[in-house]
Amino acid sequence: MIAELLRKSIHLSGLILPVIYLFLDKPTMLVLMGILMGFALVVELVKWLSPSFGEFFFQIFASLLRTHERKGAITGATYYLISAFLCILLFAKTLAIVCIFFMILGDMAAALVGKKWGRTKLLGRKSLEGSAACFVVCAAIALVKLNPVIAIVGALVATIVELMPFPIDDNLTVPLISGAVMHLLM
Repeated sequence: MIAELLRKSIHLSGLILPVIYLFLDKPTMLVLMGILMGFALVVELVKWLSPSFGEFFFQIFASLLRTHERKGAITGATYYLISAFLCILLFAKTLAIVCIFFMILGDMAAALVGKKWGRTKLLGRKSLEGSAACFVVCAAIALVKLNPVIAIVGALVATIVELMPFPIDDNLTVPLISGAVMHLLM
């Protein structure tokens, strides 16, 4: 649980990007996100092409990485930056910000509540309690800025996507799929 709390506290630092987007226009934010995403992708590539850099990377970040990330998968942080970039590119500003908040806060609520109080297993290690927390948090976020029907549908889609065992990281699937559904409803 301590490792998960540390990982999720780092996820909270990701809130800085949608907050920055509140003050910037879309083209400027896309440039900023493109630079950050490009840097992350270069790090991902170099850590596997250079054994010495890879060793250095894993010495620093191993405690924050999930097992599959230590075995070669792209890190959740890189998926976060790719996803945030795509949300900003594809969706209106308000919707992009909501989707990024879904990714950070909805996922965090699901993980922390599911690990602490999750008793009713739904799929794999995912629990009803964690999914309920994800839904409540996503709905609260969306209801601040969106039409109530769109907000609830978006929160439900985000929760279902977070629950499903897709082979793609949920930092990518949750915001993009829920955002696409909300965008179509708008």
